[in-house]
Amino acid sequence: MMIWRVVKWSMLLLVLALLAFLLLYKPVRVFYPQANGLTCPSEILCIDDLSRLAMAKQLVETATQTINTQFEPLSFTPKFIFCSTQACFESFGFRHAAAQTFGDVGTVVGPRGWRDYYIRHELIHQWQADKLGNMGVVTAPTWVIEGMAYALSDDPRQTLSEPWQSHRQQFEQWYDTINKQHHVVELKQFTQ
Repeated sequence: MMIWRVVKWSMLLLVLALLAFLLLYKPVRVFYPQANGLTCPSEILCIDDLSRLAMAKQLVETATQTINTQFEPLSFTPKFIFCSTQACFESFGFRHAAAQTFGDVGTVVGPRGWRDYYIRHELIHQWQADKLGNMGVVTAPTWVIEGMAYALSDDPRQTLSEPWQSHRQQFEQWYDTINKQHHVVELKQFTQ
């Protein structure tokens, strides 16, 4: 009888801890953006301002075509959450970035991120998670992960703030030396 009480209380505490995590750790909201008041016209696109839906769709479609042509195609359809306001973006726990990607789960795009090169940059991160695995992205050197995204997204900025500029330069130097036909194999060496 006493053991069942302990089990019940333990289960209750576990459920409460999980709920607290889901409520307090804002980036988890990427799994259910509707909780932040967004509308999801499809499983792969959510948005806070439906009047900008056509633009969001165009950004994602163009970036996906570019990435799937430039690299081995993604094995999944990428998910994007578009915030047209800073308040929306901050409701996911972000403040300074233009966008933030969570491996192969999806990307939250802030109001600064509604640019083709930002969407390609974040889509490259989803591609990295797809091809290298989420743990591969976490374990690879930052210059590989961020350098690749900056270098291959056609980011028009000549000079980035540090450390991003150095990451891009280091990646470009390395990328010039590899066989592009086998870039996934080449990249996986950093995740071993």
